[in-house]
Amino acid sequence: MQIRNDNPDELRKQYISALQDYLEEGKEKSLERAYELGRKAIADGRGILDMAAVHQDVLITVLPQAIKQGEIEETLKKAAQFFSESIAPFEMTFRGFHDSITELYNMNKILEQSEMKFRSVVQAANDAIISSKSNGNIISWNKCAETIFGYSEGEVLGKSLTILMPELLRYIHSRRLERLMSCESEYNEKMLESYGLKKDGSEFPIEISIAAWKTEEGTFYTGIVRDITERKRAQEKIRERASLLNITHDAIAVRDLEHRLTYWNKGAEGLYGWTEDEIRGKNANELLYKEESPDLMEAKKIVIERGKWAGELCQVTKDGKEIIVDSRWVLTYDRKGAPKSILIINTDITEKKKLEAQFLRAQRMDSLGTLAGGIAHDLNNILTPIMLSLQMLKEECPDENKRKMVDILERNTMRGADLIKQVLLFARGAEGERRTVQVAYLISEIGKVTKETFPKSIEVRLSIPRGLWEVTGDATQLYQVLMNLCVNARDAMPEGGILEISAENLFIDENHKRMNIEAKIGPYIVITVADTGTGIPPEILDKVFEPFFTTKAHGKGTGLGLSTSVGIIKSHSGFIDVQSEVGKGTTFKVYLPSAATTETQQVKAQELTTDTGNGEMILVVDDEASIREVTGAILETNGYRVITASDGAEALSLYKEKGTEIKIVLIDMAMPVMDGQTCIRELVKINPEIKIIAVSGLIEKESFSKVAKQVNTLLNKPYSSEELLKTIKDISG
Repeated sequence: MQIRNDNPDELRKQYISALQDYLEEGKEKSLERAYELGRKAIADGRGILDMAAVHQDVLITVLPQAIKQGEIEETLKKAAQFFSESIAPFEMTFRGFHDSITELYNMNKILEQSEMKFRSVVQAANDAIISSKSNGNIISWNKCAETIFGYSEGEVLGKSLTILMPELLRYIHSRRLERLMSCESEYNEKMLESYGLKKDGSEFPIEISIAAWKTEEGTFYTGIVRDITERKRAQEKIRERASLLNITHDAIAVRDLEHRLTYWNKGAEGLYGWTEDEIRGKNANELLYKEESPDLMEAKKIVIERGKWAGELCQVTKDGKEIIVDSRWVLTYDRKGAPKSILIINTDITEKKKLEAQFLRAQRMDSLGTLAGGIAHDLNNILTPIMLSLQMLKEECPDENKRKMVDILERNTMRGADLIKQVLLFARGAEGERRTVQVAYLISEIGKVTKETFPKSIEVRLSIPRGLWEVTGDATQLYQVLMNLCVNARDAMPEGGILEISAENLFIDENHKRMNIEAKIGPYIVITVADTGTGIPPEILDKVFEPFFTTKAHGKGTGLGLSTSVGIIKSHSGFIDVQSEVGKGTTFKVYLPSAATTETQQVKAQELTTDTGNGEMILVVDDEASIREVTGAILETNGYRVITASDGAEALSLYKEKGTEIKIVLIDMAMPVMDGQTCIRELVKINPEIKIIAVSGLIEKESFSKVAKQVNTLLNKPYSSEELLKTIKDISG
């Protein structure tokens, strides 16, 4: 049956029909109709009172007709069940309303609590939290905003955000807001730095992040603003301190307790070759040390135990060069007092240690000389009566066999005496007659002998310039020194090679004197004996001048050759320098004061003063900071302008920047990052007419030959001020 509820009469008729069917037949479908009638009544907006009136009218109409004798109670039960089904939808609706109202009440309570918490968080925040409408008018203002900007909440609510912006920045801020409001997400939730404007008109740095949020009422914006004045001041102080740290030539670094590097100043970059970006986060032990030495282990242990450590450490640079540093370590702590990191200050003392080694070697040689002199004196006293006695025995001995025995004793005694003379030469130097010696003639004679007597597999080359100065000395003893050096060179080239003997005039100045403690300012002649032999290992290079030290096989040498040579040269007020590389050869340089008169020195001084510049710019390229500084100072003192570079890459950058304003490039051949040979090739590509002076500590003909056509000349280290200025003057034209 179709249910229709268009009006109360129709509803009453349907109820009467359904109740009659249920009372007569008792079918479940009648109860379902009662339930549907109740649900439809609710849908039509009828209330429970309306339904009670309908139910009453239906009962009055149906029950008198439906009740039979003896079935009154059963009929009433059925009628009650029918009307119970009819009002069931009302009960469910009321229960749902009650639950919804309760849930809504609880939700409102939670929202109120959440809003109170949010408001308390916003008000207690250490940053200014400001909200605005889409038109930029302020709708929310917390306590910190009041503190930072100086406005109370009442003074800013409803006002434009522009009152918080410096006038010069209002346009920029307005454009940012417009872009944010137009859904461009460039600034949304990003941290920006800018400037704010206080109520008193003062500007201050701020950090701000902005986020958009939407409701039914529209789009709103909330900004979190932080006053970063103190942070900026702290950063400025840090920058000031960092700039001070970068001024120093010392290497200053910070490593954490896991040995990772976290700071690296310009001094460290200059000393080691790595930039701060290259080392950040790297393990200092793996980067700066070939191996974990006992000194390094002690440093790490003591700095943790005592808070500081000082000592010397052997380290390596980016290009593999070994250096010695005077190192000071200090443990730093965090705010809670826990160890945080280690501050390290390193001073390069490599050159200082070399000079100390020279000094100690000189002292050791003096001590050995004194000892050897004393022993030689005693041995001479012992040998004298033996020799005299042998001569007497020889005269008085008629037996031929016995005379032969005496001859053997006499010859060996004479050998002992000769050996003692060599020891005395080492101890006191030569005591013979001093005359003017032509060094050119001396070298020529040495050349003749070596060419005639040395194996043909050894090529002997002589280089004797014109105008070579003279020396005052004993020609025989100087000949002995040079021959000894040549013999040693021969023995170092068993498979053959090149022996080069050369000489040059050299005026040692203050700069050159610093490089050797035995040098004195004045004119010298430098005699060079260089070979391409096996070379001398670095660990024994300092011992080669010690008496009785030899690397030759037993019976091949006494170990007195070089020590005697040192004694002879020292007696001539000179000194010997040695450089060697295993597998490439050895170079001995003998420095002898020339016989140049005071007048000659004055002429040299005059020549030096005439070799001055006229404001020309010179680019000095060398990886050694001390060489760059001293060379630059000499050139600037003599009228040149100077710019410097520590490697070939930096030199190229400077030349591209300055161009032809740079008149001459003075460049070292051996450097890290980009060596001299590569840099010269690139410089010539930029300017084929560029003037270049190649500088080298070792005369390597093969390396120089590769760039010989691209450079103007070669200048050997160490060079004097005179040599430097004269070389520059010569190629300047």
